Amino acid sequence: MALENELKVLEHLIIVTLNPAKLKPGKLNNTFISECRVLANTEKERIKNQFASVIFNPGSESLIEIYFRHHQTSLVKLSDTVFKYLQQKTEDSIYRVTNKSLVINFYKEILMVPEELLQFIADNYPGYFNSAIKIPDAQKWKLEPEIKSNLKQARAALLKTDLNKKVIDIICEPIEALLSATIETTYRELAYLKAFINGLQHFIVSQNSSNINEQFNHLLLYLNYNKLRLFNFYIQELKESGDHLNSVNDQIDFYSLQLKLINQLPVKPGLIYKPGLPSLKEQIGNWICEELYYLEKKQKLTFPVAMQRNNDFDNTGKIHTNLSVSQLALGVKLLVDAKVITNKNSTELMSMVAKTFKTDRQEVISEDSLRNKSYNFDTSTVEKLKDKIITLLNIARAIKCILFFQQIGQIFSFQELDQFL
Repeated sequence: MALENELKVLEHLIIVTLNPAKLKPGKLNNTFISECRVLANTEKERIKNQFASVIFNPGSESLIEIYFRHHQTSLVKLSDTVFKYLQQKTEDSIYRVTNKSLVINFYKEILMVPEELLQFIADNYPGYFNSAIKIPDAQKWKLEPEIKSNLKQARAALLKTDLNKKVIDIICEPIEALLSATIETTYRELAYLKAFINGLQHFIVSQNSSNINEQFNHLLLYLNYNKLRLFNFYIQELKESGDHLNSVNDQIDFYSLQLKLINQLPVKPGLIYKPGLPSLKEQIGNWICEELYYLEKKQKLTFPVAMQRNNDFDNTGKIHTNLSVSQLALGVKLLVDAKVITNKNSTELMSMVAKTFKTDRQEVISEDSLRNKSYNFDTSTVEKLKDKIITLLNIARAIKCILFFQQIGQIFSFQELDQFL
């Protein structure tokens, strides 16, 4: 199926026909504007119909995805082009028709055409909408003052509480930077900004002053504000609390409880501040697991030497897998979910797996790290394990074919089998 560029006519209209630098004096009269308006609206409806036909016609999923991403990028560029044609830009005027200038009013009408098509894709085909693409400049121009005002009000309200002031700076400064005029804001970042500010506003109204810092930490985990600076601050606070405990046993109990609480906290699906980093929940959970692993090793050093020898594991007797620890954890979880493994006690199961397996990179697998990774998976881990499972299915199919031909071979002679094949 050949997928065409549906925007050729609209692009020529905006970039060439309506370009102020190419318009001759007096050409922008009522007749010309009326003709362009009809053409723009006709093309808008035709393009919508073409988008729908692509979805319902058989074709490669990857080609359809490329098709929509190409058109989305082009529509953003067209919107930005028309936005540059406008002379006066204020957030409440770029979409409002006035009596001052016939030309400017017409450009405002044309501006809404690519933006309406972008919204049409987002509403009707969200699976093909690329959230990593920048939003149109006109949309940012309009939304920026409102978002900045809401963020400023939220920050002022938070500063009046007993919340740690350093946390407020850590979360607000990067969010404010996203709205800088020199930085392009993507659809994903815009969605995060809105969810983040809504979360702050709800927190301000519903927070309880008795444990406000803990509540706020839960909110940031829920909103998946996975900035490394926040992670470092959170871990520093956690470590200071752990270091104040008197014994290694107390520290192990403390971090085990923290890991349990972290893993039980919900995270808003599909929301993340930095897509290239693990979730905040996973970052903190992994750090706690490594701390527990260290403390458990430290605890063993206090045992008698004979007891240490009895408890030591011979790594040469372990099952060696080329899966990563994350993939191994996901594999075990899938086997449990599919009821292939029927152990009821997940803690004991993870302990057995950690003691029995080793990976290419880790001779000794931390039980806590394995357990934590069974709660937190990234896309890469899921995709790589999916490839392994597909390989297993292909091997199973190959074995089935071999068995089938072996059965045929019992009925036919080799000469007959050759002719049959």
